[in-house]
Amino acid sequence: MKLVEFIALDSILVDVDVDSKKNLFKFVSNFFAKNDLEESSKIIEKLNERERLGSTGVGNGIAIPHSKINIIDKTKVLFLKLKSAVDFSAPDKKYVDLVFVILAPKNCQSEHLLVLSSISSFVKNKNFVEKLRKLKNSKEIYNFLDKPNGD
Repeated sequence: MKLVEFIALDSILVDVDVDSKKNLFKFVSNFFAKNDLEESSKIIEKLNERERLGSTGVGNGIAIPHSKINIIDKTKVLFLKLKSAVDFSAPDKKYVDLVFVILAPKNCQSEHLLVLSSISSFVKNKNFVEKLRKLKNSKEIYNFLDKPNGD
């Protein structure tokens, strides 16, 4: 499955300037909620709730924060390439600079897992991750993600 099947070009952000996981979640919630403070707070709450279960930092400088939330009607994915890496309490202790955020409707089961599985498979390939880190803008990243298995 190509990652662009669920990551739109305008959902790929480069050089995102945040200094902590907390501020990253604020940035993400503002992106998704479009200035709706109540919705933004709910997104932050759900992402933090998931983090309390265990870090979504998966190692090698990558995190996949994800949650189900009742205020959205379809799965949304955001990719962020951070200007500076932030601490995500990842198992390998590496700070995170590549972030895939998944928000899914509360009643959604299979799509959420399929998206999470596809991203997880992609980031396990160190060559793909190194290529992704070298790309400079959203369009280059989108084109890379449009290739089957990132080839």
